[in-house]
Amino acid sequence: MLRVIDGFSRMGEENAFTVLARANELAAQGRDIISLGIGQPDFPTPEHISEAAIKAIRDGHHGYTNATGILPLRQAVAADLFKRFKAEVSPEQVLIAPGGKVTMFAAILMFGEKGADILYPDPGFPRTVGAICRRGGGPVNGSVFCPAPRKYRPAA
Repeated sequence: MLRVIDGFSRMGEENAFTVLARANELAAQGRDIISLGIGQPDFPTPEHISEAAIKAIRDGHHGYTNATGILPLRQAVAADLFKRFKAEVSPEQVLIAPGGKVTMFAAILMFGEKGADILYPDPGFPRTVGAICRRGGGPVNGSVFCPAPRKYRPAA
């Protein structure tokens, strides 16, 4: 019989969807709710974006892509990094992923070794700290609520 390993309990809980369900429940009761529990917009997708997505599907642009993302998007990201930060980044160095959790966990797996300090965003995903601890690293709070503004620049 399969058994969940003991270390899994150190991962912590992902309660964002519990918060979302409760916010939806209260909204259904007529309460005026501002839900900050999950990174989902509180407005409908703009029409031009919906139409572009529908057109892309009809034109056959659906299904799996390269693991690193489609080349035109990676080229656009590289160009944007140069435009905004003067960082010369090759499109081959750009990775497009389907969300923040994937990239956070990939980075934690790649760099999270015993004793490594890992800066994580706060507010952020509740399970990030647990994942860092599970790898043996030390979580370092990178709170966006700090008295002096910080400007992070990518190092390419």
